[in-house]
Amino acid sequence: MMKIGDLVMFVDEGTYAKWFYGQLAIAESVSKNKSGNWHCRVRWLNPVKYHDRYTTISDFGCERFEVCD
Repeated sequence: MMKIGDLVMFVDEGTYAKWFYGQLAIAESVSKNKSGNWHCRVRWLNPVKYHDRYTTISDFGCERFEVCD
């Protein structure tokens, strides 16, 4: 289970893989949403180019990440 402060890697191969796959981040918040799914906010170690700008923070479902050792 992901927790605040964990080093995580984006591993989802779906829609957002083009921009985020393999990128490393630190989990800043982890919570359960109204649907009962786990959600997290991460801060990217290096800003990620997403469309025409760079992002340093993203919000995704926890299932899109793998906790790094």
